[in-house]
Amino acid sequence: MHIRGSRFLSLVLMALVCFVTAAQAPSGENAVPVFGRDTVLVYKIQHLDYSADFVVRIAQFLPDRYLEWEDELSLGTVFMPGADIEAARGYVNSNLFKSGSDTRGRSATTLWLSGQAFRDLKTNKKLKCMINGTMGVFTYEGDATISVDVNRTARLLPVIRVMDDRKEERWFLDQEDNPLMLSHRFRKFSQTLASITTDRANTLRWIKGRKLDNPPR
Repeated sequence: MHIRGSRFLSLVLMALVCFVTAAQAPSGENAVPVFGRDTVLVYKIQHLDYSADFVVRIAQFLPDRYLEWEDELSLGTVFMPGADIEAARGYVNSNLFKSGSDTRGRSATTLWLSGQAFRDLKTNKKLKCMINGTMGVFTYEGDATISVDVNRTARLLPVIRVMDDRKEERWFLDQEDNPLMLSHRFRKFSQTLASITTDRANTLRWIKGRKLDNPPR
């Protein structure tokens, strides 16, 4: 009886551990921590034999989006107004990342879909919009998951797979308030999000002082 009782107690404890773990596991809308100032995104870029890191640091996430970026050769800042974050009908890959420049999005987002674009893709499975300055179509291809280090812990994140009419494939975080691009592939080129950090302070290097206190409007 004592052995059976011990086994029963062990099973109960294991069940409690599983329950607590499941309750804490992120999913769906809470797949990643809330982004804000000092959030850092690190992408791995690969093209044939070339590889590099592309680092994005967020100064402001909402209502406008203000960020700095750098790779091994260049750096700059990008500002996207809140109206575009919510409803822009355009998406660009690299046009806003100009070395040594402070650039501003105009009716287009980069790295993130707009909220309206994300909702339209989920609902209608297609989205006609400007892609890199030319009218094109995004097509919703289905769901998947991708492993990303979130605050130094590997985590499977849910994504929507999107293909444009130029056969460029992008995976966006399946989270309406944060439809972040996690992967972009086209022929021999790939850009993949390797890590997200939201729990460190004072990460900004270029947006400081007056630039930080008075973001573009």
